[in-house]
Amino acid sequence: MGTTILRRYVLLRPIGRGGVSVVYRAIDIENARPIAVKLLAPAVRGDRRAHADIRREAMIADRLRHPSVPRVYDVGEMPLGGGDTASYVAMELLTGRVLTARLRDGPLPWSDAVRIAATAADVLAVAHRRGVVHRDLTPGNVMLTGAGAKIIDFGLATVTDRPGPGPGHRTGWISGPRRPDLPAHPVGGPGRPSDDVYALGVLLYQMVTGSSPYPAARPGRSLADVRFSALAPTPVLNVTGMPRAVAELCRALMGKRADNRPSSSEAAFALWELLDRPAAEAVLAGRSSA
Repeated sequence: MGTTILRRYVLLRPIGRGGVSVVYRAIDIENARPIAVKLLAPAVRGDRRAHADIRREAMIADRLRHPSVPRVYDVGEMPLGGGDTASYVAMELLTGRVLTARLRDGPLPWSDAVRIAATAADVLAVAHRRGVVHRDLTPGNVMLTGAGAKIIDFGLATVTDRPGPGPGHRTGWISGPRRPDLPAHPVGGPGRPSDDVYALGVLLYQMVTGSSPYPAARPGRSLADVRFSALAPTPVLNVTGMPRAVAELCRALMGKRADNRPSSSEAAFALWELLDRPAAEAVLAGRSSA
């Protein structure tokens, strides 16, 4: 039926491939449940850093313990012939569609986009409280499942020295004093919570418009290069039927000044509130009268 490893996991078929790993649909014989098993690819099994990275990503995901992050069941080393080993991760099996594929069909209804963004903000809020910065929140790392959106791939995530919002955030994002500019995407740096918040704004923009807020990349430069070296232009959102408060929040998330962006927890609260149309209108009215 398949290849059995560790006398426990039956690998059925590959369902995903990355630069350093292959993900298999599998069965956990011990618990009689379908799972996913991420196994280090043969080409990098001699690379100790690759072993460390796959285990580190799993430990970060396990650290979050969030229902919108795939559960990690087991992490370890599988013995191979000749004394070699291959790192593996047994985790929750997701079934659904990657957001990137959904966006090929066009933009999402604004309420669906806000719900997905709110879920992502929830995950980021928990991550930031526990000292984790995702650093790669994109449509390709959002899986749409029957149980809602799931945030995947913590391969680029970093762990800060101390939990909490960290530099680049202030409370009271709707009003308050401005602070000096900080770089939005430090090249080679560990990343900051405010970078994740900016990426959340980009994600929301992509979902409600169906396109990227970034100008077309120049020849020889990928869109990813552009994204992490400069901010996108201030977004202009004119989506029929979408409350203006959604556009205002998207602009706040993508604020040029990192210190003036909301924290991830503030963003989550505001996004969930926007799903209630009367509440969204009340927020808009309150700002108009301020």
